[in-house]
Amino acid sequence: MTEQRNGQGTLHYIASHHGNIPILRLLLGILLVSFFLLALMLQIQTSEAFLLNGPAVSLAPNWGILRQPIEMLAGSLTANQAKAVLWGWCIELVYLVCVIGEVSVHGKLQAWFKTGAIVLVIFDSWADFSYGNLASGFWGQVAFAAITAFVVAFFGTIGLNLIWGALADFSH
Repeated sequence: MTEQRNGQGTLHYIASHHGNIPILRLLLGILLVSFFLLALMLQIQTSEAFLLNGPAVSLAPNWGILRQPIEMLAGSLTANQAKAVLWGWCIELVYLVCVIGEVSVHGKLQAWFKTGAIVLVIFDSWADFSYGNLASGFWGQVAFAAITAFVVAFFGTIGLNLIWGALADFSH
């Protein structure tokens, strides 16, 4: 009976706080950031596959992608690999700048940046569509490209906001 009352008390607490419980927000934030990193790595892989004229990539993310900028700076990549790394990472960085909106480009350059960013983001989605390896056909490829773009666009920012908010609540 006490166990049932404790369960009801927990449910009442969650309901009265509308799910705004720091530990749940922290866990959700970590999950969103994790999926953001997975989608980001997949987008980088598909962009690199395009530039290298490679085969479709497997949907298993390659965690080595996170080391690529360091390997490029160290000079340990071939010229073609370095070009693909620069291409893949720069497209993602442009995409993230557009999502976060922290662009301080003004005047004529602002219009050029926005136009270039739109073209690159559309291209990034096309690369996801073309180089993501799914057996589900055309609509599966469209769904993969759309959800990958959505996850990269929103999960990182939302996840970090949830994490920082939860940590701030823990500190009170």
